Amino acid sequence: MQNSILIPMGKKSASMAALRKARGIAQHDHTRLYLLHVVEPSETGDVLGAATGAATHTLDKEDVARAEAFLEARWDRLNEPMAAVNFVVKAGKLSETIAEEARRLEVDTIIMGTSKSSPKWEGMIGEVKKSTPCKLTIVDEEERVVLEYSPGSSDT
Repeated sequence: MQNSILIPMGKKSASMAALRKARGIAQHDHTRLYLLHVVEPSETGDVLGAATGAATHTLDKEDVARAEAFLEARWDRLNEPMAAVNFVVKAGKLSETIAEEARRLEVDTIIMGTSKSSPKWEGMIGEVKKSTPCKLTIVDEEERVVLEYSPGSSDT
């Protein structure tokens, strides 16, 4: 049984697939969900941060409110969610922030959605995989598991 799952949420349909997958687990196992939206430097107009990958702009109340509204809208699209959920908004580089939040929240699993048509998916997933402290499950747009990884084991 899992106690908590972190779901990084973006604007792609694969994020919703990951959320549906996590919700199914949460409903069965009574698991807490953390929906994470990472505001990358390029989204805040942080030119230096976008160039270096390190955020130099802190999120203001408007940034956080927009991101929380985005997460809430995604959650509400599931109709009757029936699971405990927390919204988390952070600024930073996506892969690093996902791993940092997984450690901070002490989650058991990260479930991410991906579209293999995205040219960056393998690199970003690889970065998360290298630094994650917990199980990592990657699903495609149809909620099929395309990668499962546990630290200390090989890919399956």
